[in-house]
Amino acid sequence: MDKKNICGLSETELEELKEKHGFLIVGTISQGESQYNAIFKEPDFKTLEATGSIAKNNEIKGTKALYDNCIVKADHEIENRDFLKLKSVECVANHMNSFSTSVKNL
Repeated sequence: MDKKNICGLSETELEELKEKHGFLIVGTISQGESQYNAIFKEPDFKTLEATGSIAKNNEIKGTKALYDNCIVKADHEIENRDFLKLKSVECVANHMNSFSTSVKNL
């Protein structure tokens, strides 16, 4: 992915966002030929706990809260379409699932 095409930001602007927010996740939502990007900061325990608590009563509100607390920058289309916001949050979950672990006895 060409960095300068992510949410219309230059490489310098992306680096500034990394300095401000720390580790960032770039998610891509595709529908047919269209692709949309969203940049999220990695959620911390406080955010995960709060949004998880909200989601127990209302999944949509919990997902929206996760979006609102983690979004750094999104393509214009995502900012203006609630369904794209909901789908973009799946990128945060997919990021968590991208890690693998291993264990061994000592």
